[in-house]
Amino acid sequence: MKSAKTTTTKRISKFAIIGIILAIFNFLIYTFLARVIFNGNELLWLDSIISYTLATILAYILHSRITWQERPVTTHGVIMFFVWNGITAIAISPFCTWLFTFITPFYEFVFQISTAIHLPFDYNFIESTTIFIIVNAITMILNYLFYDRLVFGKTKSKEPEHVKS
Repeated sequence: MKSAKTTTTKRISKFAIIGIILAIFNFLIYTFLARVIFNGNELLWLDSIISYTLATILAYILHSRITWQERPVTTHGVIMFFVWNGITAIAISPFCTWLFTFITPFYEFVFQISTAIHLPFDYNFIESTTIFIIVNAITMILNYLFYDRLVFGKTKSKEPEHVKS
């Protein structure tokens, strides 16, 4: 029988791997929107909403089938997943994105280093990418806690129904 600690460690590992895949997917969409569709950093909040929404759909599929595969999928869990991610996409992620636009001295410092070592990144790319990384780290931690406790519920029981007390 697996210990709870081993199961949790494996789940966190799966969550992290899937999280990296989702972050890359999210980043590609976010960057495409910021650089090609909207062509600038004025609408980073909108880029964030769109890319996060698309990544959320993929996240539910992957997490329900891989990360929490031993837990039953319930209607309540599905609703909680999308409500939480809706709140994150519409409020938490855009708010954090907006909040981190105010640390411009940090982005200017990174841009100066980038320029000094001849990296091909402009200021807008450095700003938007750093904001993306910070916001994703925050939301990944919140998501894991919310999913584990409120979305995917309890482990499927292996006992027959008539044996339970």
